Amino acid sequence: MATPRPQADTPPPAARPPGMPPAQRLFGVPYGAYLQIRDDPRNDGLRLTYYDGVLELMSPEYQHELGADLIGQVVRAAAEAMDLPYRSSRCTTFRRGRPTRARGKGKEPDHSFYFANEARIRGKRTLDLEVDPPPDLWIEVDNRGSSRGRFPVYADFGVPEVWQYRPRAHRLAFFRLDRDRAAYDEIGRSLSLPCLTPDLVLLALDHAPNASELEWLRWLRGWAEQLPNP
Repeated sequence: MATPRPQADTPPPAARPPGMPPAQRLFGVPYGAYLQIRDDPRNDGLRLTYYDGVLELMSPEYQHELGADLIGQVVRAAAEAMDLPYRSSRCTTFRRGRPTRARGKGKEPDHSFYFANEARIRGKRTLDLEVDPPPDLWIEVDNRGSSRGRFPVYADFGVPEVWQYRPRAHRLAFFRLDRDRAAYDEIGRSLSLPCLTPDLVLLALDHAPNASELEWLRWLRGWAEQLPNP
């Protein structure tokens, strides 16, 4: 379920103590406890991954947030060049489970978009994965570590396409969900934006550090207009 984060009736202590490393993993956490931690406004700055009792807490760094924003701008520019309707769902908390049960799933993407299912969520103020589709494109930025271990969460949500960006290694990979296997296979071209390949996105990102954001966005729009139409 994807909802705003109201204050829990009995909020637990803030989940990130001073000095906590960029990512911390806790085991044996009931789904109801995850919901309390996630919905506590004091934890709004944390990214949480919950999968059947295992809770990972991450405090995003600047390079992580910058990478997510830049890739989001590339996606927008390509969609506009293709005249493709879209809706950004940014880092909405998506979750699935029942508070009375011990197991469930929950995760925020680093960026996310609706394309094929944009019309189905148009005008909605909240998203519930029990009735609403997941994002068509889910983007993960791995500034430290790897998000590959979280792929079962995306598969459980039914996310058709995942991008994994590793800014320190300057690598980007696209993945498509095989629903029969509930697993992801690497692909060479985006499903939602077939004009984009990992190399093309990296090429656009290479221009960002050498310009102001305004200058780069102007360049990006012109670049997107020249993308091949497969």
